[in-house]
Amino acid sequence: MKAIKNQLAAILLALITLSSCKNDEKTADNKANTSTQKDSTKIDASPKMSTIFSIANSDNTEIIKISGNEDAATDDDKFLFSADKVAFIVSKFKKNKESLKLIQTDTLLKIEYSLVNIDPQLFLRKQIQNVDYFLFAVMKSPMGNGDPGLYLSFIMLNMNTLKFYTLEYIGENTVRSRETVDGDFEENKTLDSNPEIKKELYEFANKSKWIYKPTGKEKDINYYTNFEQKWYSDNAPKNGKSPDIITSTYYSEDLFKLNGEYDKDQVIENESFKIVTYFRHNVIGYDKNKKLYFPVIVESCAHGCDKTIEFVSENEIEVTYEMNVQEPYTIDLNTIKFSNNPL
Repeated sequence: MKAIKNQLAAILLALITLSSCKNDEKTADNKANTSTQKDSTKIDASPKMSTIFSIANSDNTEIIKISGNEDAATDDDKFLFSADKVAFIVSKFKKNKESLKLIQTDTLLKIEYSLVNIDPQLFLRKQIQNVDYFLFAVMKSPMGNGDPGLYLSFIMLNMNTLKFYTLEYIGENTVRSRETVDGDFEENKTLDSNPEIKKELYEFANKSKWIYKPTGKEKDINYYTNFEQKWYSDNAPKNGKSPDIITSTYYSEDLFKLNGEYDKDQVIENESFKIVTYFRHNVIGYDKNKKLYFPVIVESCAHGCDKTIEFVSENEIEVTYEMNVQEPYTIDLNTIKFSNNPL
């Protein structure tokens, strides 16, 4: 009887041990699976990159790739990116028979909520003092916040070290520039301390089709396409205070047509004047007696400067801004000072 009890105890002990081993194996498997899942998640979190430029060095032993995050790339244009986050990186690879080994990488650009376009026709490889450089151009335009600004970056990359320099140009599409960017280059102390690089970048940037470049008559501020710049010049604040009387200029050319389309509810007129207010933009007048056009208000913004206008007398208009950003005020069209005399 005692022997039977001992046998039963041995069998029970074996079953418990077997069950414990299986549980241990199951726990180990679960840990392994969890570890694998974590690793997979880690890998998936790294954005896949879409190659924009691929350049070999002079002896073809290394490859430089400039890439953008694939989830921001558009399907039909490898030079256009649009997403909540857009990043461009540069990577250097060592060529080893048929394979490439990553040896260096850096971030060229990182921006949120923007449309980012690379000029597919403006890029340059150039050697300066025995150093290989690659230059290309990027346009960034904010999405969804009403910002009319356009931000150009002209990037010059040292292909040996991957150090890069950037020249920025900031502006917007104005009445005179249309589809090109009307603005200015930004000051850059790094470029000031590298005059050779600065010179190359400015020469490269000035070849860009994106930048507005006045020609011929357009260089004269009195030319009608420059009416915005002329108005700003004539009405510039002095000692921090805006002038009490508006200075304008008469033009025989149709400023309504130049300024663009408008809706019927943006127009007021009487026997003497026709006035048009453009959405978050200029107010343009036409004197029916003189048969001449003139800017009344010149301004442009993302929000806060949309206006409604109405006649309060034969020669006076009241201007009211959206969201009451400033008090309504009255402009007497007869008191506007003109910088030229009607023909």
